Amino acid sequence: MINCWIISSRVPFDNKKIKFKRMKKILVVEDDLNLGTALVGFLEMQKYEVYYVSNGDEAIAEFQQFSPDLVTLDVMLNCSIDGFEIARKIRKFSDVPIIFTTSRDGNEDYEIGFGIENSDYVRKPYRLVELMLRINKMVEAEMTSAAAANDNQFRIGRFKFFPDEQSLKFDKGDIHLNHLDSVVLALLCRNKGNFMSREEIIKIVWQVEETSSKEAALYNSISRLKKYLYNDDQVVIENKIRLGIRLRDYEEGEKRD
Repeated sequence: MINCWIISSRVPFDNKKIKFKRMKKILVVEDDLNLGTALVGFLEMQKYEVYYVSNGDEAIAEFQQFSPDLVTLDVMLNCSIDGFEIARKIRKFSDVPIIFTTSRDGNEDYEIGFGIENSDYVRKPYRLVELMLRINKMVEAEMTSAAAANDNQFRIGRFKFFPDEQSLKFDKGDIHLNHLDSVVLALLCRNKGNFMSREEIIKIVWQVEETSSKEAALYNSISRLKKYLYNDDQVVIENKIRLGIRLRDYEEGEKRD
């Protein structure tokens, strides 16, 4: 499931050659257990990693935990808020594609659904293959958009990160990174919002199979990067024991680690 571009043995830590390909992740929010179970099974057969939530009240927390690449979201959920409201909450911190599924067909519903950026709308009852085609189309569009982005520059909160220059630039000045920190940060930027295990990061960066000898170096690198980014209230590096490490947007009112 995990593939990476090979780093030349003569030039370790080559920013331009570090990539991380993973199975695309989909969050299914559907309170009809029969339909939800069928959809999960169908998506898994198509080689997607799927997480299923039947309770809409838990959708936001599970979204932040799972960091999906796409969400299928039932509009009429048996909970305190509907799918449109959940989507609005997601849009406060993520532009991930959302596909609404509903039996409602009023003009107002269409206007609300399509009024939420980067979304699609599928009426129930739907054929699984129809939803599958829409999912594939949106995922491929996201991949194409990401590939077209300038890979030599990343926006991180208020910072601009230039991997080739090993520098973080912001209004108060520039921070020069050492080579390792620059490579680690570039890898996190390319997988922003998604947890990566420490073992995965070490194998990609150092090109080794035995990872324990590099854990201290990775820990120190993440500590330095967190210190550099700490004064920016728009971004945070999370380092969770069981989940791994990720770079993500920081929400107003959150407490930092």
